[in-house]
Amino acid sequence: MKKCGKKIIMSCVVLSILLFTSACVLQEKTEVKKISQPKGTYQFSQTYPIKATDEAFDSSLLTNQMQTFHGYKDQGNLLIKTNDSEAFKIYVNGDEVLADLSDKKWQQVDISDFTKNGDNHLQVSQAENEDKAKIDIKIPYPVLKDKTKDYADNDNFKFIDQLINAEIKNGFTSAQLVVTKNGKIVKSSAYGNVNAYNQQGNPQKNSAKVTENTLYDLASNTKMYATNYAIQKLVSEGDLDINQKVSEIFPDFKDKNSDEIKGKDDLTIKEILQHQAGFPADPQYHNKNYDPDAEDLSTPNANKELYTQDRNNVMEKIIATPLEYEPGTKTMYSDVDYMLLGFIIEKVTGQNLDEYMDQSYYQPLNLQHTVFKPLDHNFKKEQIAAGELHGNTRDGEVDFDNIRKNLVQGEVHDEKAFYSMEGVSGHAGLFSNAKDLAVLTQITLNQGGYGSHQFFDEDTMDQFIQAKDTDPSFGLGWRRKGQRLYSWAFSPLANTNTVGHTGWTGTLTVIDSVNNMSVVLLTNTKNSPVVDNKNDPNDFVGDHFLTGQYGLIATLAFVSNKEDNQSANNSKLVDMVNSKYHYMKANKKEQTAIDYAQLQSLLDVMDERKEGKEITDFMKTEQFKQITKFVSDD
Repeated sequence: MKKCGKKIIMSCVVLSILLFTSACVLQEKTEVKKISQPKGTYQFSQTYPIKATDEAFDSSLLTNQMQTFHGYKDQGNLLIKTNDSEAFKIYVNGDEVLADLSDKKWQQVDISDFTKNGDNHLQVSQAENEDKAKIDIKIPYPVLKDKTKDYADNDNFKFIDQLINAEIKNGFTSAQLVVTKNGKIVKSSAYGNVNAYNQQGNPQKNSAKVTENTLYDLASNTKMYATNYAIQKLVSEGDLDINQKVSEIFPDFKDKNSDEIKGKDDLTIKEILQHQAGFPADPQYHNKNYDPDAEDLSTPNANKELYTQDRNNVMEKIIATPLEYEPGTKTMYSDVDYMLLGFIIEKVTGQNLDEYMDQSYYQPLNLQHTVFKPLDHNFKKEQIAAGELHGNTRDGEVDFDNIRKNLVQGEVHDEKAFYSMEGVSGHAGLFSNAKDLAVLTQITLNQGGYGSHQFFDEDTMDQFIQAKDTDPSFGLGWRRKGQRLYSWAFSPLANTNTVGHTGWTGTLTVIDSVNNMSVVLLTNTKNSPVVDNKNDPNDFVGDHFLTGQYGLIATLAFVSNKEDNQSANNSKLVDMVNSKYHYMKANKKEQTAIDYAQLQSLLDVMDERKEGKEITDFMKTEQFKQITKFVSDD
């Protein structure tokens, strides 16, 4: 019994020492820095205690001490000012934050030891019943931390690098990729050259290398990171109501007696955001000969009533555009919707869209590579990924007044945005790089803000990303994955509530708030020859590669949390080679030179990974021999 008693005493002593040591370590880790008066708008800002006489006081009692904030593991700060440093106890996720606070000075307290991914809990309790004691607490939004070095050996990211580089070797154009997870940049890479082909349509390697700073034409991603973000801010601040009628903002926006289909009088901003406004998909205001009923889409002066290449006249032409269906009765994705929304933003703010976004978002976030009309803002062509090789001619098949015929580089590719909107439009025109876009996606992951900047509140965000009743692949402007509807681009592994957008030039953004993840993939697929401009002038060589089809890269990014995935990735590669081979064998029209090049890309990656058992075993099969012969016989 005595021996047992001694053991118990010793155990207690050891436990006490461990607890004491742990407390000391905790005290040392809670770093405090003096700061100046905090500026900006934070995700949380409150003065404690909330007195019983205050309007904000809740008779539920405990709710006056507790609050939720968004954060991530291993990062986060509290900004604190108090007149009595002994009067309050602060807890984050139930753990007390021990800090040596000074009275009457703003200080930054590190809470990275206590935070977790997603919702975090703050508790502020008054330790001393002192009437004059008070404490102010502000919590910034999370900001992205560069942790790419921690993922340098991640096989999913190595696999992505191998795939993209192999496709570039075999004819793809170029790419940038940034993946974020739990507030960290876990992947950031650039691939290829800014201009992949010469004017004769032959691959070239002598143009500048793509870097992480290279700008890309975002095409329809402009809709989200300019127009949608502008509207969400205006709605959050009470300057715009999505249930407003357009006619309340533009009195001339109304039906005419001669209109076959009416609905403009009562058209709301919400219906435009939902792409159910009644407008045609592409009236081509820039082309007076545009005729959607003609086989070659062209008849002299067929579009002269809607034709303009003067930005000052575009709103008048939008008003004059006949509706194709009664608003609200169907969903039709239309650029006109976002051209109109851009004009609404300009009318409400009194600023051009590019000026408003630069002052309201891009400058406060210090985004140095996000801009409309980059050549007018000190960027050089070699800093910008090139676009179509022969202007907007589709390798000579298309023509209209003032059409560009030389390489598009540094100017927006979209015809309506360039010729009719002077490069600044609500539907297209924004240029950026993947790192800047990752910051913009993080605003949505953060539920409306970044650092000390709130751009819109969480209620507004929820309203905009909510699924449309008649088509769950649409929110208010945002494209949504739904159950499977947009999984081809966003990945089948993304949560059903994932939002984002694609752009015709080859751009993708994916925002998965459930998994705290974003994927930004920027390419310039149109910087390549047209496959057959007579048969399909909009089918470019770059569109045939897996990188330009989005889903493969997004899917690999979504499983990048697993450190050792070599076996699974090798098996994926074997499946991809087999699938591409069988697909080509079953469809003669898929046996083009580009498809052979794409299959060769997969075989090149297989050669890089041939040390893996799954690859080694497959290379011994008769199937592998048939595939290699199939490619070599081309």
